Amino acid sequence: MITDSASWVALERPDGTWDVVENATSTIYQVSSALGTRLWQQDELWPVPLHQALDTASGQASSSDTEEASFVDLALAGAIVRYHAADPAVLNQLRTGLAAAVPDRRRTADVLVRLGSEARADMLHRSFAGDRPGVDYRMPCDPQWHALTGDLPALPPLATPPYGERFIALHAALLVLPSGQGLLVCGNQKAGKTTAALWAREAGLASIATDEVVLLDSLTGVVFGVPLAVAVRSGDQRTAMPLPPGSTTYLGAALPAAVVILVPAEPLSLSGSVETADSEEEAMSWLAEHLRDGGASPAAMHGSSRGLVSGIPVHRLGVSPWPGLVADFESGLSCVLKTMERCP
Repeated sequence: MITDSASWVALERPDGTWDVVENATSTIYQVSSALGTRLWQQDELWPVPLHQALDTASGQASSSDTEEASFVDLALAGAIVRYHAADPAVLNQLRTGLAAAVPDRRRTADVLVRLGSEARADMLHRSFAGDRPGVDYRMPCDPQWHALTGDLPALPPLATPPYGERFIALHAALLVLPSGQGLLVCGNQKAGKTTAALWAREAGLASIATDEVVLLDSLTGVVFGVPLAVAVRSGDQRTAMPLPPGSTTYLGAALPAAVVILVPAEPLSLSGSVETADSEEEAMSWLAEHLRDGGASPAAMHGSSRGLVSGIPVHRLGVSPWPGLVADFESGLSCVLKTMERCP
């Protein structure tokens, strides 16, 4: 019987050797760099028992780490996803566009996705109605590929384990303070989420987890950012710039501590001014339009979003059109961030 969990996993050690863990017995085997690399590379071995995989990999010639792989592994929302693609351009797009999500240390993946010639690589992170031709998935323990169906994104593949029926999505940026607290910055298209994220990073106030897609875990209440390339403004043009690996890009889980919703400043109010919701009902009314389907049930989506706004302050920040946004963030958003830092 096929289960979601693999019978063994391989994890790279800091010295380049590998630990291979047999789940049924909790036995850990330390293997050489060459053998561990082969076990990691050849995911067709993952469904077979460990002793068979070790025998097969041990009998093979050493493969070179410099060989161009037909896959890329990405750390997304607490799991490792392996993307296979026959087209090297698609792999390069994933590898460079999500460079921050390429794991520092290699290990066997939690789920695999295969992108055929019909797959829309530019739409992998988006939800849309209809089929996703050319996109299949399989679990590490399962040798068979299955069509990825439904409306949910394929980056990460929210309809598959270990993500399935678990996440609520928000159209938001996620800023993470040095304390580890997360600030969600919600807003409609072109409201200023990207500018807010870049400003906070340049000011040294927070790291960027995402400027577009936040995933709220309905089981734990933590949030993850999907580290897509940000659209950086230069005059009237926007250029997609990958988030860089390192401390200025945050990959792990963050505990949400506040929400800021960007709204156009009314003609008679001051831009850069912050107001705070007086009640859970008011906070929900502000947040509702920024919630998206992430695979959790409607009941979980309702309960988790309610839980989010009941435990943390929800603000609205009036913002001006570009380039006045920056001054609004310096007066309003900096106040929220500094208050969070003083009250961990």
